[in-house]
Amino acid sequence: MRWFIIGGILALVVTVYALVDLTVTDDRRIRRLNRVLWVVLIVVLPVIGAAAWLAWGKGPRASAPPMAPDDDPSFSRSTTVSDEETDRRIADLEAQLAALDDEDFGAADEPEQPAPPASTEAPKPEPRAKPKPKPKRGPKPDAEATDGDVDGEGHRATGDGGDSARA
Repeated sequence: MRWFIIGGILALVVTVYALVDLTVTDDRRIRRLNRVLWVVLIVVLPVIGAAAWLAWGKGPRASAPPMAPDDDPSFSRSTTVSDEETDRRIADLEAQLAALDDEDFGAADEPEQPAPPASTEAPKPEPRAKPKPKPKRGPKPDAEATDGDVDGEGHRATGDGGDSARA
């Protein structure tokens, strides 16, 4: 009885290992069947499916082509550049950047501002302009309602000089 329990645990461990290995393996390395069929085979036939996956299902790492050009060892060998060539390229780029810095786009359109006189005092911040209030969007008053309209917003003049709070 004890051997059945140990065998079951070992079968479970091998099956879980094969499933995890299958999920982390790159698609380009999976051989003979697709990923879904390998999962079905490993789950339905735990020991046999896991052994088949580990023996025939996964290709060697060298069979997977590189994903990016810089992953390919021949790519880095083919781009050897001498120090002189690197220095020449850097000098060309610096010359192009200097030419771009010398160009003035729109400087002829705007007159130059004279520099402010130097002073020892800290510069005063410029006051910010207050934003204009947004107009109220409401129903337009009728012609009869605008007869007594004093301020243009539908308010009528009061008989006490405009201050109705004192009344």
